[in-house]
Amino acid sequence: MPFFFIRKRVHWSDSDPAGVVWFPNFFGWFEDAEEQLYAALGTPRQALMNQLGFGMPRVEAEIRYASPARPGETVRIGLDTVIVNPRRMKSTFDVRDDETGRLLAYGSIRIACVDTQTFTPRDFPEQVVTTIKALPDLIAQQAQGKVEIPWT
Repeated sequence: MPFFFIRKRVHWSDSDPAGVVWFPNFFGWFEDAEEQLYAALGTPRQALMNQLGFGMPRVEAEIRYASPARPGETVRIGLDTVIVNPRRMKSTFDVRDDETGRLLAYGSIRIACVDTQTFTPRDFPEQVVTTIKALPDLIAQQAQGKVEIPWT
């Protein structure tokens, strides 16, 4: 599966006393990838939400760990997002050692759309749908080396 990628250096502060990345930090890395994705597609996520009056609560999160990540390594976080229906999207993630390609973890997050004033469900604004539909082109450009892989 093709992904939009970011890179992140693993710091000591990311790890537990055993020197292995603390498991919830992977969810933070997923968020980092989402932030970079929206910026790469033209509009920061928070700016879209503020401008269009909607929120994106997470309604489900899943992760599977395959191999430990350790301080000093560089990880590559892959992200693909699809609109599932007018009020839901799903992001799929793939985390690998950037040097070796070793799979570290993979997972997904289901995201709802709500009105920020009432916190009631609503459809994603058309601008968000259009933005996410541009993702396959961004992934292809990144794979061809036309778009740099961002660091966070």
